[in-house]
Order: sequence, then C-alpha cells, then structure tokens
Amino acid sequence: MIVTGAPTPMPNRRNTRRILATTVALATASAALVAQAQTADPAGGGPLLSVGPVVSTLGPGAEIGARFGDHFGLRLNANGFSFSANHTVRDVRYDGDATLESFGLLADLHPFGGGWRVTAGARLNLNEVDLKGTPQNATYTIHGMTYTASEVGSLNGKIAFNRFAPYVGVGYEGAVADRWRFGVDLGAMYHGTPRVSLDASGPVTTTPDFQNRLEAERQELRDDVKDYSWYPVLSLTVKYVF
Repeated sequence: MIVTGAPTPMPNRRNTRRILATTVALATASAALVAQAQTADPAGGGPLLSVGPVVSTLGPGAEIGARFGDHFGLRLNANGFSFSANHTVRDVRYDGDATLESFGLLADLHPFGGGWRVTAGARLNLNEVDLKGTPQNATYTIHGMTYTASEVGSLNGKIAFNRFAPYVGVGYEGAVADRWRFGVDLGAMYHGTPRVSLDASGPVTTTPDFQNRLEAERQELRDDVKDYSWYPVLSLTVKYVF
C-alpha cells in the first residue's frame, strides 16, 4: 500500500452515495437487458446475465455480467472504500486519508468453455491519497532543518494516479446453487507511477532555502511510492443469474 501503519476504516459519505447509486444503476441496467433478451440461455441466443455484490482489494461494490456463449463474457463493476493510516518520511510524519474509487469494464475469455477465464479490461481510476503533515513537539524537521509549526503552517500533500488504468487477470466463476454463482479473480491494475505534490502555507514558505528543502522532501516522498505502479486486485463475487 502507499501509506503504512494500521489502517482504520473511515466512512466516506461521497463514496457511499456513489457506490449505492452505481449499484442501483447496475441493477436497473441488468433489468433492462433482461427485458431485451429473448432468453437467459446462451444456447437460445441471448446472454446469460448476472448481478451481485463484489468484495475486492479495490473496495466493496457491485458487478453486472453478461456471458455470450461458451467462450466470451463482459462485466461492468464499481468499487469504493476509504481508510486512514500514517507514514513517516525521514523526520516528518504524515496522516493519510486514502480514497479508493474505481469503475471497470472487463472482457472475459473462457478458453475451455467452462468457468475458468482470462480477463483484460480497463478501469476509471479515481484512487488518491491526501496527506497532512503532523508537527512533532510543535516543530517540523524538513530535510535536516527544524522549523516551528507556525513558520511552516499547514503541510499538505497528495498522491494521485492515472485515471485510465488497464487491468489483466485470471479467474473462475461457477454455480453454487440454483441461479447463484460464485466468482474469484486475481489480477493487477496498472495505474502508472504515482504523482506526488507537497506544499506548505506558513511565512517561511517564501524563502528559497525552505522551498528547496520542501522540494527535496517531496522527492523523498515520491521515491517512497514510485515503485507502486501496479495495484494488486483480488476480488470475490456472489451473483444472481437471470
């Protein structure tokens, strides 16, 4: 993960509303597709449709799927979650609020005609991490120089990623009961090299020496996260088949 420490789940009303709205939209879309399909049996010419909740390292959410014959399927899903953690870079402690929010369109190839699948697709990736520096004993030590908290003011940063994120993975989906299916997927989302910004608001920020030290601090923070260009994805679904 980008931030370390023991994560504490934090409710996020914006995320909750978006995921709830997306769940309703997915259910509505599935109902519309069912109404248009002549039959839910692929052998009869129509897609096999399914909808249900998903639990993932991208956060909980919802998924709708359509299986077209034995070898091809499409899925649309949405995930979201928020949590807080902390991370220390050299002498500066940051409190981080991570927001996971993404929407995926996935194509499944079933090479053996059964439940095993190879998946490729893309996600609209809105994941980001907001950072807030926390003074220690009313001071900040930034790249070897100590400043009072009043001199630095607020110290805020952000870690952001590419909005367009390709996804590849493998998985399996099979029946567990009449009209119910269980699925598992393991893959990775490429969200690019994380982009890091860092700024302060206090009076010392106008001095060239502080600006240089703050830039060095930003570079150190970037070095800590630059290798996290791939996000591992493990997801579980339980879906109702129409």
